[in-house]
Amino acid sequence: MVKQGHYAKASRKKVVRQFKQHHAAHEDQAIDDRKVKDYLLVRYHLTQSKHQRVVIQKTMQQFFGQWLDFATTNDEAPAWDVAALTERTLQLTNWQLPWQYYAVLDQQFATWQAFLVKEAPAVPLTTRLRVTTTLTPAAWQQLLTQQLAINGLLGSLGGDAQKLPQLTTAQVEQLQTSLQTDDQVNWAQVAALCGPIKIDMAAFDQGMQGLLRRLAKLTAADFGKD
Repeated sequence: MVKQGHYAKASRKKVVRQFKQHHAAHEDQAIDDRKVKDYLLVRYHLTQSKHQRVVIQKTMQQFFGQWLDFATTNDEAPAWDVAALTERTLQLTNWQLPWQYYAVLDQQFATWQAFLVKEAPAVPLTTRLRVTTTLTPAAWQQLLTQQLAINGLLGSLGGDAQKLPQLTTAQVEQLQTSLQTDDQVNWAQVAALCGPIKIDMAAFDQGMQGLLRRLAKLTAADFGKD
């Protein structure tokens, strides 16, 4: 008797094979603009998932899905400003997600951005997408640590977004500096700052709650230097 695990594995391979065959057969045919998000999420999963642990897969799918929500609701010319869209996506979650979520993003960002630069313009649309204003490693770290500093400060204010205007540039920049060591994010410092912030699990669906539980098992040591 064929074991269920073997059958499931064979079924997944069949689905992947069918997708690749369909993609090859129709690569020159334009797809509906409304399918761009699903198209890129599937492409990302197919090209990256075998290199990623489950917690990383789910985190990046969550981030990329939200990123694409912003990108695909842009009514302007089909040009995706990576820096602006990434900043908006980080701001969407603020202190509501644990620091480990951001640590996974940091670990995967360069690979994800390279995927985006290669794959977005290749999406078969009537008018092809353009990717602009990509983030250098330094620019990404600046953006990330700024958001982490804001998260920490908002967390100390009870997570009240209405108090965001009370935060000064000097406060954010000073805290940013403390979260970096030798041009790297110091995740032990980030954990100390953001770890005590209470995450409202009830605000999320069951799938997201499962991801949050997986993330909670990660420690700063999981994000140390290679």
